[in-house]
Amino acid sequence: MVTRSIEWMRSTGSILLLTLTAIASLTWALAPASQEESSNNPNQLAAEAQSALAAGDDARAIPALEKLIKLQPGVAELHANLGTAYYFSGRYSDAAREYRQALKLKPTLTNAHYFLGASLAEDGKCEQALPYLEKDFPRISDPALKRMIGADAVRCEMALGQSDRAADLVPALSKQFPNDPEVLYLSGHVYSELATQASERLLETAPASYQAHQFNAEVLEMQGKLDDAMAEYRKVLTLNPRLAGIHYRLGRLLLTGSPDNAKLEEARHEFEEELKIDPGNAAAEYELGDMALQARQWNDAIDHFRRAADAQPNFTEAMIGLGKALVSAGRPQDAVVPLEKAVRLDPANPNAHYQLSFAYRRVGRDQDAEKELAAYREDHDKFVKSRQAIRAGILGDITQQSESPPQ
Repeated sequence: MVTRSIEWMRSTGSILLLTLTAIASLTWALAPASQEESSNNPNQLAAEAQSALAAGDDARAIPALEKLIKLQPGVAELHANLGTAYYFSGRYSDAAREYRQALKLKPTLTNAHYFLGASLAEDGKCEQALPYLEKDFPRISDPALKRMIGADAVRCEMALGQSDRAADLVPALSKQFPNDPEVLYLSGHVYSELATQASERLLETAPASYQAHQFNAEVLEMQGKLDDAMAEYRKVLTLNPRLAGIHYRLGRLLLTGSPDNAKLEEARHEFEEELKIDPGNAAAEYELGDMALQARQWNDAIDHFRRAADAQPNFTEAMIGLGKALVSAGRPQDAVVPLEKAVRLDPANPNAHYQLSFAYRRVGRDQDAEKELAAYREDHDKFVKSRQAIRAGILGDITQQSESPPQ
């Protein structure tokens, strides 16, 4: 059953029923006097229906509206309001019938057109619903109604196997409702389905291609089968030795877990090979910089981090790495500029504030250091609470240990 959450529908229903009250009064005035004693008093029925709909009491509104329609079957607004009561009661087939009759009597009732499509969609009649939903979505201005109609359209397109059409609609929904859980879910579902379809066609039509091996490698990597993934990446390089990004992926896999010295050297070699193919690969430079930093090779770390930052000026982590390496090399005054840039690039990054605080302290700017340390604590607390909320949402567990400051 649909939850009554659209105030637009409430207000529209009330306006229509005010009109019906006047119609009912006219009907009553022209009726025989003996009808006054009956239970079918149009004024009372209209007032009852109006009050019930305004209160969201559909069960009480339905009998009154059904009686009014028997008295005045040619009033479009009566059918539209009965359709509304049926819709929010989960009686979608009955709602669709009433909306169709309302539009037959008065084609200009736009709300009836909107909710006819929604009723058909909720009733599982997507082939009938889509022409209404796709036509109505662009012209609806009310945000809540637009979201509902758009979501119904995407669900119907997916149900009918029309992923391409759903993908055309999702960007408009996502733009207007970027943080809506239902829209985010639908977006993920649509793009996941498109990806699945494309990968299946790839594996069917070109199973021996380097692209198929790369796809297999990525799937194996996500499954945690790292050795198998590396074997597939190496097959990719056999078929296409100059393909950018593959040596980098191999290097990252080699660094997974607690690599020994042999794996560290192998990973270093992969990153260096990547840079031979793609000299501007900022990620490979960053990894080499981080390895040099861990090995306390400050000057090498500085060079790699600087090249990463030059290749990708908005690379926050490269700026942080450069600042850390400069401080470690005894050059805190030079570290301030890249760390300040890191904070500007990502003001919510706790590590950026922490490292800048450390650099400020080393150059004697104690007041600025305290300010950055306070910012670090604030952002770190937000980060921990965010992870806590995600964990609680997934596992129902709200306990989360506080994390130590970044190193």
